[in-house]
Amino acid sequence: MQCKEETAERETQRKNVHAETLHADETPPLKDFEQKNERADHLQEPAKDDSNGEAPIWEHIGELRQRLLKCVAAVVVCFACLMYVGPQRIMDLVTAPVKKEGVQFIYLGLADVLYVQMKVVFLCAVILASPVLLWQLWAFVRPALYPEEKKLALGWTFLSLFLFVLGVTFGYVAVFSSALSFFVYVGADTALPLLALDRYVSFLIGFVLPFGIIFEMPLACSILAKAGVLHSATLKKGRRFAILLSFVIGALLTPPDVISQIMMALPAVLLFEISIACVKWQERSRARELSL
Repeated sequence: MQCKEETAERETQRKNVHAETLHADETPPLKDFEQKNERADHLQEPAKDDSNGEAPIWEHIGELRQRLLKCVAAVVVCFACLMYVGPQRIMDLVTAPVKKEGVQFIYLGLADVLYVQMKVVFLCAVILASPVLLWQLWAFVRPALYPEEKKLALGWTFLSLFLFVLGVTFGYVAVFSSALSFFVYVGADTALPLLALDRYVSFLIGFVLPFGIIFEMPLACSILAKAGVLHSATLKKGRRFAILLSFVIGALLTPPDVISQIMMALPAVLLFEISIACVKWQERSRARELSL
């Protein structure tokens, strides 16, 4: 009886081992089938954004296209409004300093007057549409910025526009009038002053734009100091060179009279000193942030 019980027990163990072997042999195909199904489901799912929630590149390109179309539409609307108001009224404002001196304008080509009017009206349209242009630029860049960077970028954008307009206004009102009077006075005894309209507008634009760029100096230095690229010690070392360069630029861009040169060089020197103060302030701010 004991032998029969041992034999039955061995038979039962053999059956259990055989069943486990069959189960182990059947498991991998089931796992492979499940993995294949998972891979198929993954391939059928649409592409998702990454873990940071960033939009695909094509969405950025589409958004940029929409922003550019809005900018073009804003410029076109402003251009149409100015054309409705009348290009001649705008040209009267542009040519007023010359007419006060008793100088007449001439044009050499048949289409010169029309070309100059369209050029002036277009520049004025861009200036009028600049708030919309800046807002579209800000709306495109804003999602990629941190909250602190958003505040700084928005403030710097409008401050940059304000400084540029201030510099252009200063150059036109304060410096250009005296330069024009000097040119007319010097040439009056030599020849009859008859100015070509297209050359006058080109000279006016080339004369006042450098003032707008120079007035951006404090803001540009502040941004470089914020990034850690520029230091106040570097600006202090180059102070003498900057003063000399300001007078050299003033001599090149203004008529050869002392008053015009000083009127352009002094604001540049003053803006350079303001830039040094702005860089120092940025350095103190960075030192406080690092100490906290």
